[in-house]
Parts: sequence; structure tokens; C-alpha cells
Amino acid sequence: MSTETNNKLLKIGDIANLAKVTPRTIRYYEELGLLTPSEISSGGFRLYTENDLLRLMFIKRFKDLDFSLEEIRKLLKGIDLTQSKEEKIKIIYHLLEEEFRQISYRVAELEKSQLRIKKAMYSLEICKNCSLAICPSECVHKKSLLE
Repeated sequence: MSTETNNKLLKIGDIANLAKVTPRTIRYYEELGLLTPSEISSGGFRLYTENDLLRLMFIKRFKDLDFSLEEIRKLLKGIDLTQSKEEKIKIIYHLLEEEFRQISYRVAELEKSQLRIKKAMYSLEICKNCSLAICPSECVHKKSLLE
């Protein structure tokens, strides 16, 4: 970030361009309480500082990692963007580690579902080629049919 950016207040369009988001996104984050302009000009323009830009980029980064806005709100409550680099790394690493664990669990559950679906599809393939009009009670593929 340039020295010029460090010393001046930015309008919503300027901060949006720097963070590569739309002004509407910024207003939405404001509605949710995730971001607040540092000042409002006498003409009613929202004005932002470098710290506001850092906060916006933090939100965007975690949104890009598929964190929900509620999860990002919790992150922002748990971290002070003015903390030392080491403190921020430790907190963010812990939060990412927990999110990674939760995603790994969901992936494992999806893989189990995928296997059940694959087995059902296999059973339906067997049933499709079966010449019987009614499944006998001992048929192991019978559960796959919607009778």
C-alpha cells in the first residue's frame, strides 16, 4: 500500500477497487456489522482508513476460503487486526485448523453417502436386467427399488 493511501481517507469506490469487491458488497458488510466506515463526510460519503481496508481484505480472504459471514464475524471478534504478526498467525492458524477438521469430517460423510449411492445404483443395474416381475423376498437388491 502506498504512503498516499496510508495518509488519506478513501471513498467507498476507492476501497472497493483496492479490495476487488463491489461497493454493494461493502454496504452489505456494513449492514451485517462486519465493517464500519471510519468517518462520514459532510456530504454523506462513507470514508475509510487503511485499517478499514485491512479489515475488508481480511473478510474477503476468509470469504474466498468458503467461510460463512457468521464464521467471519466470529473470527473478527476473536482477533484484533492491530495485534502483532505472531499473535494474528497463531489465532488464525488455530481457526483454520478447526475449519479444516470440520471440512474433513464433512468430506468423510459425503464419501460414505457416495458409496451408499453407488451400491444402490449397482443394485438397480442388477434389477434392470432381472427377468422376474416381482422380487423374491430373499433378493438382496430389492431394497434399491422404490416399490
